[in-house]
Amino acid sequence: MQQLLTRESYIVDYAGFWLRLAAMTVDGLILWGINYLITGLWNLASGIPWSGITDQLVQEGITTVPLWQVRALTFFVILVMYFIAFWAWRGQTPGKMALRIKVVRFNGEPIGWGGASLRFCGYIISTIIIFIGFFWVAFDGRRQGIHDKIAETFVIRIPTGKQLKQWQAPTGQVQVY
Repeated sequence: MQQLLTRESYIVDYAGFWLRLAAMTVDGLILWGINYLITGLWNLASGIPWSGITDQLVQEGITTVPLWQVRALTFFVILVMYFIAFWAWRGQTPGKMALRIKVVRFNGEPIGWGGASLRFCGYIISTIIIFIGFFWVAFDGRRQGIHDKIAETFVIRIPTGKQLKQWQAPTGQVQVY
């Protein structure tokens, strides 16, 4: 009996540590650019650089909260929205898109808003424990970090167009879809 692979059959290629680190570097550069843009717009609108605004406002009695904390909170909100929105929408941040990798659930479905939020909570935990949750990817058999295990996700490589069209059957025949 001849057995051919169907569209439902596929081999998963997990994205490794270095590929994921490269994607995170791209995302970091994008987020740094967003932060730089926001800082520039703030400076342009206020006419006061971030370094001097806290002292001036505290002296004038306008605020007792250092504005670097407001800036840090604003950037954290942008960071949360960036990762959760991209994961929920496409399963990929721009860094992952550039390197052709994607976050999926155990059954291959998209992770959705709940899974994306849970995965970001895993990012926070992985960061708090001195990034061990991220380094774990290098040692795990399925290349999962702690954040992936928490959200029940994998990061996989996306096959190229040629790989999607051609499946190798166990008998050596090629089935093209």
